[in-house]
Amino acid sequence: MLGQPQARDLAATRMPWILGFMAFWALLILLRLVWVQVISHDRYQRRARNQHLTKVPVMAVRGELRDRHGASLAISTRAESLFCTPPTFYPDFRSAPSESEVVWGEPDRKAAAKVAQALAPILERSSRSIQEKLLRKKPFVYIERQLPPEKSGAVRDLKLEGVDFLPESRRQYPRGSLACQILGYTNIDGVGQLGIERTYNEPLAGVDGELVAPKDARGRLLMFEENYAKVPVNGTTLQLTLDATIQHIVEQALEEGVNTYHPLTAYAVVVDPNTGEILAMAGTPTFDPNYPVSKKFRNRPESEFSAAEKEEYRRELERQKAARKVHPVEDAYEPGSTMKIFTAAIALEEHKIHLGERIDCMGGKWHFSKDLTITDTHSHGLLTFEEVLWQSSNVGAAKMGLRLDRATHYQYLRKFGFGEPTGLNFPGETPGRLQAPDRWSAVTQPTLCYGYGLSTSPLQVLMAGCALANGGQLMRPLLVQKVYNDQGALLKEHRPEIRGQAVSHETSVMMREALKGVITQGTAKKAQLDGGVEAFGKTGTARKIIGGKYDPKRHYASFMGFFPADKPQYGMLFMLDEPTSGLTGGDVAAPLFKKIGDGIMRYRTTGRGLDQEPDLKLNLRDWPVSENDEAVVHVEVGKVPNVQGLTLKAAVNRIVMAGGVPRVESQGPPPDGPYVVLSQSPAPNERLEYGSSVRLKLRTP
Repeated sequence: MLGQPQARDLAATRMPWILGFMAFWALLILLRLVWVQVISHDRYQRRARNQHLTKVPVMAVRGELRDRHGASLAISTRAESLFCTPPTFYPDFRSAPSESEVVWGEPDRKAAAKVAQALAPILERSSRSIQEKLLRKKPFVYIERQLPPEKSGAVRDLKLEGVDFLPESRRQYPRGSLACQILGYTNIDGVGQLGIERTYNEPLAGVDGELVAPKDARGRLLMFEENYAKVPVNGTTLQLTLDATIQHIVEQALEEGVNTYHPLTAYAVVVDPNTGEILAMAGTPTFDPNYPVSKKFRNRPESEFSAAEKEEYRRELERQKAARKVHPVEDAYEPGSTMKIFTAAIALEEHKIHLGERIDCMGGKWHFSKDLTITDTHSHGLLTFEEVLWQSSNVGAAKMGLRLDRATHYQYLRKFGFGEPTGLNFPGETPGRLQAPDRWSAVTQPTLCYGYGLSTSPLQVLMAGCALANGGQLMRPLLVQKVYNDQGALLKEHRPEIRGQAVSHETSVMMREALKGVITQGTAKKAQLDGGVEAFGKTGTARKIIGGKYDPKRHYASFMGFFPADKPQYGMLFMLDEPTSGLTGGDVAAPLFKKIGDGIMRYRTTGRGLDQEPDLKLNLRDWPVSENDEAVVHVEVGKVPNVQGLTLKAAVNRIVMAGGVPRVESQGPPPDGPYVVLSQSPAPNERLEYGSSVRLKLRTP
């Protein structure tokens, strides 16, 4: 019994051991708690976060591209991307601290097939390709990026398990193909692929963020919270030197030239010769940066293409490559007769010749050596300095240039910018080719005088011509004028930059006077502008090398001109590659120069551009549509939405999502509430061309 002495002795003997054992276990538990809660706290916290949270990428809003007057050329608008959480379709899925430790198990293929079959007709894709994404062993997979509103609405109506939407921004070009090669375009991830979009991709793109979203034990995302692991930083906005109206005038003239003369390509550049600012630059063929790939091949892997589709896709890629080439900066060619004005300017600068001096052009044929006979298109005897330029005499130009020693000739050509990049820093820009004098052959210098033996880009030639128009200064070409942050604050302004002094101001003035006669009396009579506006310039007809020889039937036809002549404000180079019927620069390029020049002067006089009313200045990134706005469901691209009675905010979003550009009759903040749309034009449900205007008449509530 316990009360007996023996029992009491036994309890007294065992109790210390029991208490000691309990104390030992308590100590172990305490130490374990210290280890877990203190020493390994961060590690276990990370494991818990990995099991219950995931990070979803959030793209920053890409900055806008605007023309010199603030007209939008590239914007980013609200879009939604459809994604899936594949663990939803794995019943035995168990999450773990790291991806390598996740247990997936066997998928529920029947459930995945049902979802895929429901999505296939809406997304216009095969159910097999969708099912493959649904079952991909990743926590987060995009099914389709940047869905049109009507598609995202249709998917949302299905209320499918395992798929959801992530808000993104979609790049849009409101003016379609206008300045497409210069602006470029972005891929689905918002990375610039061409032109300005590529050159300035980093500042335009901003910095992407990450959104923390909770997930359940099966890895399904439950909801999105405004809980950023990394806050996105929106990109900067670039105001370009381009003038959208002048760009439109140039592109119309290019289209006319292609339809009339059927060249391989045609391209033109317009600059301000005093600042180097590029006002327009275009080439043919063009493309619509809103749709860099045709609908037939969009969002489809090549593995799904038939043999015929693969061949069609290959041909489309070739067309795209041709359309995306920026000829004025990428093409290297021998400039031909345009180079004569620089030969003449150098000779004037070095006092090797004077205005009015007569040169014997030897009947249009000069046997310079056994390896070179210099010929003219027409037979000429004695011509004055000016007449050599007016009649574009090769013999006369060669005789002027040969009065220079080789080193001097070469140094001046370098001063004019030949043989090196212009400083535009544009993708694919060619530096051209100009050999040093010690590598010249016996015929190099005379052929250089009339534009052969070197290669240049059209932009190089035009910038060199600007030096003759502006007083002798070689300017660096500019495409970006100002840089703003996403709140509209000016961050940087690019000023005109003088690269060097090519010739003196006096030589520049003499050359301007001499070159007026090219248009009034010489090879470019078809370039005379309306309204008594004087211009000066030079035609160019440069033969192409085919099979190692100059082909007399295949050539570049060009005209470079400047106006108004006394104080040039516009410089232009227009070029056609292999126009039909062997036509010269004076035949084909000069009339197109006139068309552009007259258009620019009308625009300058009237001040009326592409838009008769100013754009409504809106920053859509700061105007998110509320969750109960039904625009996501009811807006159809290509059809005018019904916005009557809506607030201006909702109306603008719907019009932009439909592909239109809003115009309003009333502007400015109302005194006591938001504007409401009173009426609209065109009427609801009419066909809406991409980038066309929808006019809104407003009232206050």
